Amino acid sequence: MALGDLLGNPGAVAGLRHALDSGQLGHALLVTGPDQVGKTTLMLSLAGELLPGASWPGDPSTHPDLWLEDSSEERISIRRVRAGGDPGSLQEFLSLRTYAGGARVAVIARADRLTEEAANSLLKTVEEPPPRTHLLLTAHSPERLPATIVSRCGRLALGLVEGPAIEAWLRDRHGVDAATAELAAELGAGRPGRALRLSQDPEALRAELKVLDRFLAIGGGGAVAALAAAAELTPGSGSEGRERLLLDLSIWASFVRDAAVRAAGAPELARLRSRSREAEAWARALSLGQAGRILDALLRAGGQVASYAQPRLLLETLFLDTFAAVPAPPAVA
Repeated sequence: MALGDLLGNPGAVAGLRHALDSGQLGHALLVTGPDQVGKTTLMLSLAGELLPGASWPGDPSTHPDLWLEDSSEERISIRRVRAGGDPGSLQEFLSLRTYAGGARVAVIARADRLTEEAANSLLKTVEEPPPRTHLLLTAHSPERLPATIVSRCGRLALGLVEGPAIEAWLRDRHGVDAATAELAAELGAGRPGRALRLSQDPEALRAELKVLDRFLAIGGGGAVAALAAAAELTPGSGSEGRERLLLDLSIWASFVRDAAVRAAGAPELARLRSRSREAEAWARALSLGQAGRILDALLRAGGQVASYAQPRLLLETLFLDTFAAVPAPPAVA
């Protein structure tokens, strides 16, 4: 994919293009933003431009002078970074002569997975990289990285992508039918990667709808229903569980935002067309201020998840404050 083909974030892409063309791109770059908005995709596109493509006829992602850490491991251990650790570690890669005699690029996706020891080992490379080496890091929680690494990297921030743009991209680029594209874009919550996965997996799409509808079904049930839903919707442990909960919270927040804009008399700003009836029912039952407080609680909960809050306790508190309050959101299942 060419650098300019990233969906959304045109300002960030233009800034990166300028830095590349003007020779102002530093040796280390940290790209931040929500999960699945295209951070790693953008860095691999940048790597494709930094590496001498004419010397490698294959896919740029398999170029011998590209090192990529994008595994499903919850943590990146020091063995993945330090020379003498795992085969093909970062420092081992950097110790070798380049295949094409030009630049080399290392991409660390979700660098906030680095253990403290791995981050300290990486810091030495960030401070004194081999000549013509580019270190490209991505993170959706950069606060987990040592400040010493962050301060030595250039910064680029990506944001969420507008739903209509994702919907059109799914239809036009990936051939997704209109109804599925609309629903996947809504549930993607501004994340193209997530929307694409949902559009290609009907079972996953149904599961996402079920999570949203389970949240809406709590209304009218008071404390008993709130606690039961918290138990049912608490995800598993580890990074996958945290990501799952963050995504759920973002979808619920999108719905409550719709209720808030409808309560404010601006239904044209609503985003979830598939749940417009339900959002309108919330808007009739709650004032703009009440909907706003629920939305604020959902957004705060997202920050608490990122800080390793206990998911079950977090959901119990959130749902009790939301559905056992007076007035409470209505039942709209």
